Amino acid sequence: MKNKLLVIFSLFVFVVQCKKDDDDDSFIVRDYSEQVQVDQELLENFMQTHTYNYEDFNNQLNFDIRIDTITEYNSTKPSLLDLAKIQTIDVQNSEGESISHNLYYIIAREGSNQNISIVDSVYVAYEGKLIDGFTFDKNKFPIWLDMANTIEGFREGVSKLKTGFYDENQDGTINYKSFGVGIFFMPSGIGYYENSTSTLPEYSPLIFSVKLMSHTDTDHDNDGIKSILEDIDGDGKPFGDDTDGDRLWNMYDSDDDGDGILTIDEIDKNDDLIIDDTDDDGVPDYLDPNN
Repeated sequence: MKNKLLVIFSLFVFVVQCKKDDDDDSFIVRDYSEQVQVDQELLENFMQTHTYNYEDFNNQLNFDIRIDTITEYNSTKPSLLDLAKIQTIDVQNSEGESISHNLYYIIAREGSNQNISIVDSVYVAYEGKLIDGFTFDKNKFPIWLDMANTIEGFREGVSKLKTGFYDENQDGTINYKSFGVGIFFMPSGIGYYENSTSTLPEYSPLIFSVKLMSHTDTDHDNDGIKSILEDIDGDGKPFGDDTDGDRLWNMYDSDDDGDGILTIDEIDKNDDLIIDDTDDDGVPDYLDPNN
């Protein structure tokens, strides 16, 4: 039986599914600052001793990522750590402190079509592994995922790829080509952290191999503003942005300024294809409760 699609659940949903036994006093949630050091050491040790079939991605043929141990027979090949780039992602601990986590990523093939955002809907095939090689989640054939509902390390990694192109066959089947392929290595703090299942231990560093076939832009609340553009504080992420303070993020709020008028009815009232700012105060009407 196929593993559950763990990656489609963001951390707060996953906590609900995998809550620890209230009577288990032996379980103590670890501090991010301590755990990230452990995780990154485990990841870097793994990456230093392994490589992958990068030669296969010099053309546009379709290949799977294959990670191999470095031995005397392939000792001249660069390691995963040599090939990886790093993105720093800050995670807040219970005291509100920002703890930096490294997302290690390798773009085997960038893709030849469109860039995507971290909240788009994507058509992907992927495999999730632990550093001991165990596969805890896999979809060989592509499925649609809402990136806004995935773990942070996954959505940040996938957003570095571009989509591909496709041809439709006479029988209605689709062939994808020139799509992005990548490998992402993440500490548990941008994965599932202390949450676990029967196949995924708590505090597990994760490895994802991903193929990005296609995507669609998202407007989660159907208010006429793309979800990625509901990033009011300009940090590149629309998560937590809440103009009217009603505890409903703008990307899920059909009335962003809480004035009783739907956002979609305030964007462009005169239909001139320009976002309205009636009082010219630099705040568009749909975010300004006074207009």
